[in-house]
Amino acid sequence: MYYRLLASRLLPGDVKRVLYLDPDILVINPIRPLWETDLQGRLFAAAAHTGKTELANNVNQFRLGTDCAYFNSGVLLMDLEAARREIDPQALFTFVSLRRKELLLPDQDVLNAMYGHRVLPVDDALWNYDARNYSSYLLRSGGTQDLPWVMEHTAILHFCGKAKPWKPNYFFRFGALYRHYMQIARREWDARI
Repeated sequence: MYYRLLASRLLPGDVKRVLYLDPDILVINPIRPLWETDLQGRLFAAAAHTGKTELANNVNQFRLGTDCAYFNSGVLLMDLEAARREIDPQALFTFVSLRRKELLLPDQDVLNAMYGHRVLPVDDALWNYDARNYSSYLLRSGGTQDLPWVMEHTAILHFCGKAKPWKPNYFFRFGALYRHYMQIARREWDARI
């Protein structure tokens, strides 16, 4: 899980940037605007989940001794050139070794503790929408970020947490949308065989 933070060491030197996406993500609108984001000299662009998870963000900041937002590592736009200059793999592994018992969400904790100040914040409602928290987004936006708004504006739905739409008894909103795309993918796959 730490290798996403070491992508600059693993990918060819001519690769300048990369967009990492967790496997529990559904892209429903174009992501080119995220890809083209000016990182303003930062190592990463990422979203901090807000709303219901805001208390957890504050706890994570206290726990890790950081003063910046607690960023989700499931969607990371990375400047590999800057990362090659600034990320020391040995420092990362030393940090993990020394603090492994404190790391609750290990890769995410390391991202935030070591590089949180080098992350450009992006809007989670657009680029890393926590599919569990529809009601929080709706309330936070004063009712404007309803289902039609999400379908038109949100690019990346992230099925965070243990409940996943491909597992039985998934009850959160967007599960039907995921299953719809899964069915389309199955049809495409079957047509190729």
